[in-house]
Amino acid sequence: MSELTRFRVRFWGVRGSYPTPGPHTVRYGGNTACVEIQAGNHTLILDAGSGIIRLGEELLRRAAGGELEVALFITHGHGDHLIGLPFFAPLYEPGAHIAFFAPCVAGRSVEQLVTPLMSPPYFPVDMRGLPSHRSFHTLTGAEQVIWPAKRAEPLLRSVEQQREDDAVRVLVHLTSSHPLNGSAVYRIEYAGRRLVFATDVEWRERGEPAFLAFIKDADVLIHDAQYTPDEYREHQGFGHSSTAMATKVASEARVRKLVLFHHEPTYDDDKLDALQEEARRRFVQTFTAYEGMEIDL
Repeated sequence: MSELTRFRVRFWGVRGSYPTPGPHTVRYGGNTACVEIQAGNHTLILDAGSGIIRLGEELLRRAAGGELEVALFITHGHGDHLIGLPFFAPLYEPGAHIAFFAPCVAGRSVEQLVTPLMSPPYFPVDMRGLPSHRSFHTLTGAEQVIWPAKRAEPLLRSVEQQREDDAVRVLVHLTSSHPLNGSAVYRIEYAGRRLVFATDVEWRERGEPAFLAFIKDADVLIHDAQYTPDEYREHQGFGHSSTAMATKVASEARVRKLVLFHHEPTYDDDKLDALQEEARRRFVQTFTAYEGMEIDL
């Protein structure tokens, strides 16, 4: 695979709710949500849970003192998806250019969402004084984020505008199933392949028709699967899916590969092994996300 057609996913944090380090999570990992996407020459990050801390260090190592361009897509404002942001090392580097994307949350723009995390009295360093270069883009679901060939900076265009075959595209579908302000589902398209990131969603009877249309025929679907089907009954309305819900929408949308994500923090490695085997009886191409896992699309 050439650098220009590379489409690679790497998982840096796979847990939900809160970090769970310890001997019971060694194989799958205890960091919260963070996924890296390498699409051609572009680096995209999905959520800023505690997993983004190690990712930031790795990105600086790769940059080796040179310029660094990254795009950070945030699904919603809950702490497990933002807890690592103040410790994301590129924020402190003058050669780093970081584009933030997120839906409007409780009437707040993406800049209003993330800035308080890194300002007194909550944090001793104020984001507004950091040497990195930052841009902020609040998404409505009516636009696509696109990187045309040989362009480092992203553009925002209408979804209806003509596609460019060699561009990296990100589309967003806004859901309301995660309390209290919903969550964004992202679809990344590149070189004829597509990946969907759908964490913090809950479907009850079946997936929403608009969601199923949005994820249809995805090469990889990363989907919330926090609970066993039995334990979900005690957590209805929490905004998270069971493994059965994840496999059901994967089957209905005819995706090629399903990755279970946002693991319940009280589940140990052995339980996640069992959940994967149970899920594969419903949808054969099911895999459980673990820290360090890589997928080449």
